[in-house]
Amino acid sequence: MDNLAHSNETTSRPATRSRISPAEALQLVLDTATQLPAEPMPMLETLGLVLAEAVAVDRDQPPFDRAMMDGYAVPEGAAGSELSVIDQVAAGGVSPVRLGEGHCVEIMTGAPAPAGTAAVVPKEHTRPGEKGVLLPKQITPGQHVVPRGSECREGEVILRPGDRVDALAIAAMASFGKTSVRVIRRPTLAIVTTGAELIPADGVPGESQIRDANGPMLWAMAQGLGLAPVGLAHAGDQIDTILENLERFSDCDVLIVAGGVSVGRFDFVPEAVTQVGAELIFHKVRQKPGKPLLFARRGDQLIFGLPGNPLACHICFHRYVGPAIRKMQGQDPNRAELTGRLTEPVEPRRGRTHFVLGMVDEVVGAGPLPSVRPLPGKSSADVFRAVGPNCYLEIPPRPDTIPAGASISFTRLDKI
Repeated sequence: MDNLAHSNETTSRPATRSRISPAEALQLVLDTATQLPAEPMPMLETLGLVLAEAVAVDRDQPPFDRAMMDGYAVPEGAAGSELSVIDQVAAGGVSPVRLGEGHCVEIMTGAPAPAGTAAVVPKEHTRPGEKGVLLPKQITPGQHVVPRGSECREGEVILRPGDRVDALAIAAMASFGKTSVRVIRRPTLAIVTTGAELIPADGVPGESQIRDANGPMLWAMAQGLGLAPVGLAHAGDQIDTILENLERFSDCDVLIVAGGVSVGRFDFVPEAVTQVGAELIFHKVRQKPGKPLLFARRGDQLIFGLPGNPLACHICFHRYVGPAIRKMQGQDPNRAELTGRLTEPVEPRRGRTHFVLGMVDEVVGAGPLPSVRPLPGKSSADVFRAVGPNCYLEIPPRPDTIPAGASISFTRLDKI
């Protein structure tokens, strides 16, 4: 199927790029992915999404002079005196009295301060008196009282388009009575695995069979980006079944096909992608693992053909699918490229960028650069030694060994 990588002068289909660098591949993905439209959504469903409208304060916050301690609301000039307690007010209540000389009101945290309040004196700073409470000799004006509107004023914009919704943003919206808000919606995503040798995780494998790891792994990675995948199917190694699933999930924003993207006799995904009318943007990247990576577009849908080996599948999702999904949601698509120092030598791959799982030393103050330890593995199918990594090392193509102590680029893995 190498002919897919060459232009056909008899058609208008653009030439498919092949054997491009990882940087070129990522740029093509980001140039193709577009931000999804905004839509109103219930506030409680917006965590992690990007706002498409401004959110303003509907009334002063706090809406009254608010007590911040359990104690006594006292008038001006009351320090060192004994005051009689003429009322009590709790959070949610209102005292109708106006404080004057010789009087105070017992008050609870969060309650509105009565008119005439100069300060709130914590209960533990007072003593019982013959007719009321004895106050300390020093009281700072305004102590333990948050004035009305001191946090934000009615009409003030607190959240802006482009802000990502987190738990505190939801708290703010709830405070402002905002039960629905316009956000950039999440992409819909489906996963199709291929391979006649694969059986479900709960199956009993025969002599030549293995359990499918890619489907559950990709499902989990999508969930880690805040998505709820809409489908997970297995297509075996039959082109008709692959075509059926490409049509079945044609309405999804992102479709991932795992396996069947190389040049073997039963690698039908490139052919199937072109048969359904998708534009094959690139096929094969100069990287290890993940060389057979395929990327296509069908209308507004992005199709990723990921290699079947689990670690190759993982790095391709991390490096290409994740950034596309973030861009579609209006987020910064890129993960920061960081620099660390190798704890042991690594062997580069001639002509290909090598991505290696690793562990970054999180010790603060360990040095100007963090220590990065590559994790051993037998092959791109070996997920068994990959439990616990927190980064991918990016080892550039070069002919010689990179020694321990040399600087190395890495990106952190997304963590749920």
